[in-house]
Amino acid sequence: MSKEEILASIRKRKGATVEVQNTVQIQASGWGGTELRKQFIENLKAAGAEVVCLKKEEVDPYIASTWENVLDFSQPEVMTEYTATCPLEKLNKIEQAVFRGNFGVAENGAIWLEDKDLPHRIAPFIAQHLIFKLDTNEIVATMQDAYRRMDLKDTGFGVFISGPSKTADIEQSLVYGAHGAKELTVCLT
Repeated sequence: MSKEEILASIRKRKGATVEVQNTVQIQASGWGGTELRKQFIENLKAAGAEVVCLKKEEVDPYIASTWENVLDFSQPEVMTEYTATCPLEKLNKIEQAVFRGNFGVAENGAIWLEDKDLPHRIAPFIAQHLIFKLDTNEIVATMQDAYRRMDLKDTGFGVFISGPSKTADIEQSLVYGAHGAKELTVCLT
C-alpha cells in the first residue's frame, strides 16, 4: 500500500465518531454528601490507608496522643521551621508528618496537597507515616471534579496521595513503604 493510499484510508475514516459514556461520572452524579464520604473512605481503605472520623476539636488531641514527635505542617511554626531552604539533614529526620488536605476525591480516595501546604516538596515522600487532616465537606466525586476545582495558575506544585507507598515488583509480594510513606492515616472531620 502506498503512502497516498494509507493517508486516503485514514482521511476516509476520520469522520467516524463513537459516543462513549463516562460510567464513573454517571454513577458519581447521584452521590450526595453521605455517599461521597462513604465512597471516599472505602477507596482510602482499599489503597491501604487508615481512616479515623473525628470532630474538628478532637483531631489535634488524637494526633498528639497517638504519635510522638509528629511534625504538624498545618501549624504555622512548623511551616516556618521547615522551609524550602531547610537543610536536607533536618528533613531526613522527619518520621511522622501531618498535612492538611485541600480536598479529597471519592472515586479513588486521593487527597490533593499543594505547595502552599508543603514547606518543602519532598516532605510527604520522606516521612514514614503521613497523617492527613481533611474536612468531609471538601470531598468531590470524581477526578474531573477535582481538576475543575484546582487552580493551577496559583500552584507551583501539587500532588494527589491516596495511600501509603506500595509496590508488588519484588517477587510479586506487596511491600509498603518502598518508595515513600509506610503508613497513611486520614483524620476526617
